[in-house]
Amino acid sequence: MRKKIIAIFLAVTIIYIIFGGLLFLNIQLMEAPEILVEIEITELNSEEATLHVDVNIYNPNGFDMATKNLKVVTTTPDGYEAANVLIEGGEINSNSKKIFTEDIKIGFDGRKPKELTTRISGDIGANILLIEKTIPLNIGVVTSMEKLIDELSTPSLSITIDFEDMTTEGINLSAIISVYNPNTFEIFIKDIKGEIFTENGDNVGDIDIIGQIISAKETIDISGRGRLLFEALNVEFVVFNIKGEVGAKIAGYEENVSLAINTRINVPDLEELLLSKDFPTYLSIKLDEKFTLQGIIFDIGLEINNSYKVDLLVKDIRVRIYTVRNDKNRLIGEKENIGDILALSGLSGYKSCEILVPYNKLFPIDRATDWMMASVSGKVTIKGVNQSVFIEIKGYHSLHPFR
Repeated sequence: MRKKIIAIFLAVTIIYIIFGGLLFLNIQLMEAPEILVEIEITELNSEEATLHVDVNIYNPNGFDMATKNLKVVTTTPDGYEAANVLIEGGEINSNSKKIFTEDIKIGFDGRKPKELTTRISGDIGANILLIEKTIPLNIGVVTSMEKLIDELSTPSLSITIDFEDMTTEGINLSAIISVYNPNTFEIFIKDIKGEIFTENGDNVGDIDIIGQIISAKETIDISGRGRLLFEALNVEFVVFNIKGEVGAKIAGYEENVSLAINTRINVPDLEELLLSKDFPTYLSIKLDEKFTLQGIIFDIGLEINNSYKVDLLVKDIRVRIYTVRNDKNRLIGEKENIGDILALSGLSGYKSCEILVPYNKLFPIDRATDWMMASVSGKVTIKGVNQSVFIEIKGYHSLHPFR
């Protein structure tokens, strides 16, 4: 009996030794798993970025494997550690694959790296009965930061220009620039200069624009003030050119891109400027007469009161004298080319002329209904400007031959 027990024990021992040897040999011949790592930047804001990490592991062996102690460390080229996180491990069935996923928040603390190095370390192996075989993991992945820079979209702008008062230097103007930030992080407008050019490239004005911070996905209005030279009124339109920089704080570091936008602006009509309600142009006409042997000499005076801060010029002046009977006008005398009127800023300009009307153009006169009317017309403009505003002023007067 004792010999029988010993024989059974030896047989079992031999079986275990053979089985263990085969198992150990199988584990020793374990194939290394196939590992694919994908890293993608999925979100950006002013303070941080999100790295989406997928560790795709395929187990080509005929037994299950397991991962543990998976660590993800992301560093910048200067050694700054932007992230250090653990990914929960797990089992991978035989001849199967499994994806281990983690979203990692990173910030750069003012640094501006050109690339990121992400290292994934840990262990993967098999544990069968009392025999364990592990393989250390140590994988490095380099991610270019161009993706982050590409994410900085140039803001969209719309511009409204208001032409205000005139001065001796030009037309004051104000601008409202609506700026929309399409990014997921705040941006700031800085070092912005607006210049105004004619289609021939002549600089005819400028605008100073005050920079501001614009939150993500928001629109704000930025104000600006400037000046347009009078020579711009000689063309139909001008080009408003905005140049400068747009900055952004991305995941804790700053990035700048150039801004260059051109937009066409129709120049203001001189009539709108000179017929302003806030700055009216006052005109007055004076008519007097003197009886002579040859006829009546009419003395006509035109006065223009200039309330603007720029000199005005009245040219191409024509004076006409009419008789008015029953609301019907009859021309009896006129005079052209009497010279220009210059009204300096804040002052008045005056011009007068005489027109001799023979008596045979006046008789018969019905004194009960007879009126004399003087009409003065001309073009108001600014020196150096081709545009002009046609004006005409009329004054009525009754004859007083015996006074």
